[in-house]
Amino acid sequence: MSRFGQTEKIIFVCAIVALLAFSYFLYDDSLLFPKANNGKLELIGDVAISQNDVRRKNLDTFSWVPASRKDSVYQNDSIFTGDRSEATIQLQDGTQIKIQPNSLITLNLKNGQMNLDLRYGNLVGELAQGSSLTIKSGTEEFKLESQQGSPEKSKIQFNKAHSGNVDLKLLSGDVKYVDKKKQAVKELPKNAVVAVTKKGEVKQVEKPQLFLKTADNTNWLRINPDDPLPFEWDSKGDVARFELEISPTEDFSHVAISKLTQDKKAQVVEPLEPGSYFWRLKAMDHNGQLATTSPVQHMQITHLVGPQITTPTQAAQINLELKVKPQESLETSTEIQWRAQESLKNFTWQVASDAEFTTIVKEGQTNTLAAVTPKLPAGTYWVRVQGQTESQKPSPWSEPVSFTLNLFAHKEERPSRPILVTKKVDFKVPTGKDRNPASPESPKLAWKPVLQTKNYILQISKDASFKEVEKYDVTQNQVSWSQYRPGQYFYRVYARGLNGLMSEPSETGTIDINMDGLTLDPMKTINAIGQAPGPKETPISWSEVPFAKSYLVQMDKDKNFTHPQQLEYSSNAGTLTVPDPGRYHVRVQAMDESNKPLTGFSNIEEVLYTFRTPLSSPSLLEPFNNASIFLQTEMEPFIWLEWKKVEGATSYRIEISDKADFSRTLIAKSLQGNRYLIKDRVPLGKIYWRVRAESKGDAEMSEWTEKREFTLYHQKNETFVK
Repeated sequence: MSRFGQTEKIIFVCAIVALLAFSYFLYDDSLLFPKANNGKLELIGDVAISQNDVRRKNLDTFSWVPASRKDSVYQNDSIFTGDRSEATIQLQDGTQIKIQPNSLITLNLKNGQMNLDLRYGNLVGELAQGSSLTIKSGTEEFKLESQQGSPEKSKIQFNKAHSGNVDLKLLSGDVKYVDKKKQAVKELPKNAVVAVTKKGEVKQVEKPQLFLKTADNTNWLRINPDDPLPFEWDSKGDVARFELEISPTEDFSHVAISKLTQDKKAQVVEPLEPGSYFWRLKAMDHNGQLATTSPVQHMQITHLVGPQITTPTQAAQINLELKVKPQESLETSTEIQWRAQESLKNFTWQVASDAEFTTIVKEGQTNTLAAVTPKLPAGTYWVRVQGQTESQKPSPWSEPVSFTLNLFAHKEERPSRPILVTKKVDFKVPTGKDRNPASPESPKLAWKPVLQTKNYILQISKDASFKEVEKYDVTQNQVSWSQYRPGQYFYRVYARGLNGLMSEPSETGTIDINMDGLTLDPMKTINAIGQAPGPKETPISWSEVPFAKSYLVQMDKDKNFTHPQQLEYSSNAGTLTVPDPGRYHVRVQAMDESNKPLTGFSNIEEVLYTFRTPLSSPSLLEPFNNASIFLQTEMEPFIWLEWKKVEGATSYRIEISDKADFSRTLIAKSLQGNRYLIKDRVPLGKIYWRVRAESKGDAEMSEWTEKREFTLYHQKNETFVK
């Protein structure tokens, strides 16, 4: 390769110089586009703080220039801030404007007042006392005035998105504005966001709120990894969109899934490993700012996997020698066992003659973790199991397991069918009243032993067809069935030989589980006194019933219980609320786990609810108040005191005193009637008396009547009557 010549070197050097020159022009174009003649512009302030990318441009110039600290700001200057950049403009009247990142504003001084055109972005304005600031929103102008003598500086936060609305928030101080729509001067509310529309209308912005509808601690069960997880919520206020976040950590240091939506619901279909997760919802306002975040909620994800067959093992060879009659073929049953998740409650099993399960030999259902195949001839078979949850969601099929039956004749006999010792078993459930150490705790099932037997299989079912059975492996020829429930059951027994052959089932026996009814305890009468009748509570209890999940109490005024009020109790005691006075009939019934009657209704007890108003004070009749009574003889006085009868009163209490405060009582009597004759000697002068009504049945008494007085005179003017 030849070296550069003299001409080439000159061209190369010139190109480098031109490249450097144009690069500088890209950074500073002041040489191409000179700055405006600032001497002709009106000075309105300077740049107090400039951080990172801050640029300034006058309306009369073409290009943007960097805005450094202490640079002057002139009429019609525009200030721009980039990412992570801030600037503070100090106006000549002392007002400060702090411009946030990604903002663009234009400053204009009009009639001695600052007009601020916020194109977009965020800023904070700090108004000097007595100064004003005009904000341009659309074609309208919005004037803010700081109050003279305010104890703190007026600081306002501005925000404007590309939608055109300007949001204001008074952070401190006192600021007034003119509401053009209502033609009134108002104060800007503190720490509350208001929006100024393009038409100049002022509206207070409602603080966003989030309401989560999806419950906390939800357990999501996924059959497929992409099964949708539905989330739902509601909101109030200025919310433009939502962000749903799911994280394996409560502090959301790692966010596994984030979804943005404008709807009030979302479905997550992304795969997540089974385990514990946390989720929350964020709300963004129309400016794209984070408005609020919901509380963190917990959730659990579980993948529904198919059962795993444990018996037979993969490609198992089952070799059996069977003793059969000449007309019989070589066939045998085998047992299938598997393990599964706890959420799987019911199972469907299939036996097929091919690995693709196009030809199914047998299909069955069970709620246990095992099944017995029908009799199968020698050959190779495949078996698989599928589970279902309580809500009928199916799991995937298990991995198919193959097994081969190698059957040989005349070597071993199948065990004899067991013979039941007792075909009909009657059992009475022991209760607290009749329980004693000698009574059996559970029904006993027994059968005669079978020779050459490894163990027995006991089946118990609610129906004689044994479609749904409880299955027990038993090594002895008897068992106590401790898992019993009231009702009638059917049972049968298989014998399993030493090499796994199953016998024919025994005859079907029955188990009758009986239970005594429950007894309702006597109930107390309710006697109520007041101004108006209302609901009253009274204790209620009854005998406890084993296996009872709850108790149903019926209450009705009709002894035939035509329209009973029904109440549910979780224990055998509680409080019964009687709605209004009357005679009620009450009975109780025990319920099982399925909310079905476990017993009949108990005995019927009555509860009586009586009500009456409180006793009123009697009305005094004679003698009239302030009466004067002259005694003409020296004998004891005979003066009648009388008052009106009071409804509900059984007696009356009268007190007579020569003291106005009844601190000393001359006579105190309890009377059946409403009159009293004074026959005892009493002092001359003023005598005071009062009465109250009493009821012996409930020890109730009325208030005392207002006291009355009369004056005794005697012609001898002695202190006591002789």
